[in-house]
This record gives sequence, structure tokens and C-alpha cells, in this order.
Amino acid sequence: MHRVKAISQEISKNMVHVLEGIDEIQIEKVIDEILKAKKIFVLGVGHSGLIGKVLAMKLAHLGFSSYVVGDVTTPSLKRGDLLLAISQSGETSTILTLVRKAKSLGGKVIAVTSSSQSTLSEHADLSLGVAARIEGIEFPVLSLLGDEEYKNMSGALFGMNIFALFYGLVCELVARTGQSPPNIDSRHANIE
Repeated sequence: MHRVKAISQEISKNMVHVLEGIDEIQIEKVIDEILKAKKIFVLGVGHSGLIGKVLAMKLAHLGFSSYVVGDVTTPSLKRGDLLLAISQSGETSTILTLVRKAKSLGGKVIAVTSSSQSTLSEHADLSLGVAARIEGIEFPVLSLLGDEEYKNMSGALFGMNIFALFYGLVCELVARTGQSPPNIDSRHANIE
């Protein structure tokens, strides 16, 4: 049981420092792009894809036309639409292929990545940098998954960080669009 409780301290300490370090001007630009997009497509694989689905769902609850790339009900992307591509490394080949496709169709691309020097950042119209971990923070429990040389730990940390970031974005969008809890709840799934 010690590990179950200790891991929350490791993750939250890292998350607080990571989120404090995100460029507020870039966050403002992301919000602006979401607000003016006709449709919003969210793309990611692995941890990034799972957390991306949460973002797409919450945007739909706010009344945005948001979709997860790869779902069978996802419509076509057109000029005026936004692709939010999530990749910690910024080098995931599937993501890069679909980003190029979205750009060729006239879509705007926002990259959410830990690497501002990545291929994804280069192809994006806007790149939001989100670190996976802060130097100097120890992860005695989470490192059981692996350390810097393995992808499991950094992927988990990046996933937790973007989860918190996305909920922050959603709350900001709630305030800016004048949503109320009953509005949001009225768009929540009700045949589950």
C-alpha cells in the first residue's frame, strides 16, 4: 500500500512544476485556435491517445464539434478545422503522417509535445511544450517501470501532465464561453 500512496506524491510534485513552466502566451494561442476552429480533431497514440480522447470528450461536452482521429464516426477534416496532435517525442511516425495530411487538407495543426525541436513542432502551426519530467525530482516508485532509458516512466509522466493541462484548458474554455454545469451536463452521454 505504501507505493500506491507514494506515487501520487511523485506524480503531483512533478506535475505542479511542469505546469508552472508552460508558456502562458502559447496556452492563450491554443485557446484562441480552439475557439475559432470549425471542428477540432484530437490525435495521439499510447498514453497521449488515451488522454487525447478525454480532451475530445470534454470539448464535446462544451458544445464544440470535436472528434478523435481514427474513430469510425469521425468526419472529414476541411479548411478551418483544427488538428491537435499529441506526441511526447514529436517523432511518432503515425502522428507525423496524419499531420502532413491535415496540413494538405487546409487544417491548422497544434502540436502538444515535450520536444520543441521535433519534426512535429516543425510541421505544426503552433507548438505547446509540455515537459515529461522536471530534473531533480526523484521517482523511487514510478521508476519501477523504468528510468530515463525506458519509455514507460516518461510516457506516464507526460500523460499525467497533459491530463491536468487539458482539464485546465477545458475549465478556461468553460469560463470564456459562459457555460454552466447544466449546459455541460445536457451534452453528457445519457445512454450508458
